[in-house]
Amino acid sequence: MSHSKRTASGANKGSSTSKRARTTCTDPDCTDGSCPDCADGAIHLDPTVLSLPASELLDLAEHEDRTHSDRSIVTSLYEHALSKCTTPELRSRALLRLAEYVGYADYASQAITEANSDVIKGRARVLRVCLDPNNWVDPDAESSEKVEGMDELDKGLKEIESGLSGTEKDVVLDSVVALMGRVEAHELCAPLCNRLTDTALTVSYAVLGWTDHADPADPVDEKDTELAQAASAAAVRWSQSATECSVPGTQIESRLLPVLAYLANQTTNFEACKLRAQIMLVLSGVLDDDDAALRAFDLAVESLLLAHKITPDDMDVVRQLADLDIDTSV
Repeated sequence: MSHSKRTASGANKGSSTSKRARTTCTDPDCTDGSCPDCADGAIHLDPTVLSLPASELLDLAEHEDRTHSDRSIVTSLYEHALSKCTTPELRSRALLRLAEYVGYADYASQAITEANSDVIKGRARVLRVCLDPNNWVDPDAESSEKVEGMDELDKGLKEIESGLSGTEKDVVLDSVVALMGRVEAHELCAPLCNRLTDTALTVSYAVLGWTDHADPADPVDEKDTELAQAASAAAVRWSQSATECSVPGTQIESRLLPVLAYLANQTTNFEACKLRAQIMLVLSGVLDDDDAALRAFDLAVESLLLAHKITPDDMDVVRQLADLDIDTSV
């Protein structure tokens, strides 16, 4: 029986030196039953990686996390980084990352206790609420109209918003991605999903300058673009959960005007076209004005056709167009 080797690679922040974490055995098709790296099924990190300082090891773990490396490797990297952390700043950061990655509330509780950062405390509180099964959708029961742990959720989201005020774009982007990660990790009840995505929109709008007007400027750099895309994804989930929470259609439309204005200019971007279509389909079902609802539906179809033109073999788009009885052969 062959034992595949799991590897992780990443670069130090501010360094061109590539650091690799890997099993000692380098044969990906090793069949030697006496090989210690293959026989015990454990992750054996390269000694060079294990010798890294705590901050560099944590940076590497975060890099492997972002690039969706093997879960066992990422978990091991986080655990080794945590074991090396001695300052409250590093320990709380490592605890939060590990808690979010493996979904473990005890690590989140430790992060709250040790952190000085409002953002870390807030994200840890939000994680604990999201890990409560009472806040997950039960297909065999009625949808929950309340959030278990609402006080903790309120406190956590306020800490996130206040902590992110005036911080760097990459820190805001990281927290927006983390909030959306919680939404994707479990099927959360609509009120909880709505609160998380609303906060994601709020902090994104503030950094992008989308707060006070509905005609956003084009992103000025790569971080702006990434944040605009993350905000657009959050907008889709917010619109869907807002509908479940019976938010009026005009209020949903008003909240999303900056995102819709941004997406309207992204006609050559496949993902942007798909996201705009999803929002417009939601609006077509919740706007009371018939003309506005029909216009939203037409824009949804237009966006789906643009997405289909860019990537004809995307089956999600193909199925949606078929469900809407739209002929793509024209």
